[in-house]
Amino acid sequence: MKRRIAFGNFWSLALLMFVACSAPVETPPEETTEPSRDVSPHAIIFQSERGGAVDVWRMGSDGSDPVNLTGNGAKGYNDRHPTGSPDGSKIAFRSDRDGSPDVFVMNADGSEQVNLTAHDSSNIDPSFSADGARIAFDSERDGNLEIYVMGADGSNQTRLTENEAVDSHPFFSPVDDRIAFYSNRDNPESENMDIYVMDGDGGNITRLTDDPADDRYPSWSPDGRRLTFSSDRDGNPEIYVMDADGGNVTSVTEDEAPDLAPAWSPDGDWIVFRSERDGAPEIYVVRPDGSQPTRLTSDGAGNSNPRWLVVH
Repeated sequence: MKRRIAFGNFWSLALLMFVACSAPVETPPEETTEPSRDVSPHAIIFQSERGGAVDVWRMGSDGSDPVNLTGNGAKGYNDRHPTGSPDGSKIAFRSDRDGSPDVFVMNADGSEQVNLTAHDSSNIDPSFSADGARIAFDSERDGNLEIYVMGADGSNQTRLTENEAVDSHPFFSPVDDRIAFYSNRDNPESENMDIYVMDGDGGNITRLTDDPADDRYPSWSPDGRRLTFSSDRDGNPEIYVMDADGGNVTSVTEDEAPDLAPAWSPDGDWIVFRSERDGAPEIYVVRPDGSQPTRLTSDGAGNSNPRWLVVH
């Protein structure tokens, strides 16, 4: 009799354990997390005012080991908008150290900084072509902001767009010769921009977004099939993704603070961006589906315009 009671108690206990393990568990809402591991094997380059003026910095993809690459803050110069070459060996950026803003290039460790444009007008927003042989950039040398292209050594500077409106922020596709950019060319009286794409010679300009909101800062996915960009179509600037033909526009972030300047990681797993959701502008990463938002910087020093740098 005692053995039967013991056997019955065993199955009663097992049943209770099964019910407890099967009970649904509430999942807390997604929150911005602090970095706890490398989110990508590649590095992140960005601009920061932590050294006084604005300099180009490099850090690990978890926010570790930040290094000042340009070191001009103490001299009062401003170095902004860094972008890496496809092989990760070079970084192009904008600097006003010679007077007006020009496009410079340097090695990935910050050495051998060279002025490529050397022009009296503003020359900004560089982007390397897929083969690393050319750099697209903005310039006002012909009266308004247009897109130009040059050799990676500064040679053969050629105008690609010619429009009375703004054509800005060119971004070469990583797989072919297409260039994404933003413009108000179809509504020049408005300050709201839309996303466009064109061939590397300036031909076949195609409008991808047609929204009364402000769409800016396009960046390609590593396979060239999608673009990420920022838009205020839902009330304030957020990060979005869409197909390369402008279809399937989907929001990635949803926050009351501005989320801007997105860039896709070389492995396609993450999007880095700048946000003020915790106060000052800081650098964050998020999955393309909007999950795992992670803050990488926390010094309140105006960290912005992040880009990925390939590390082999």
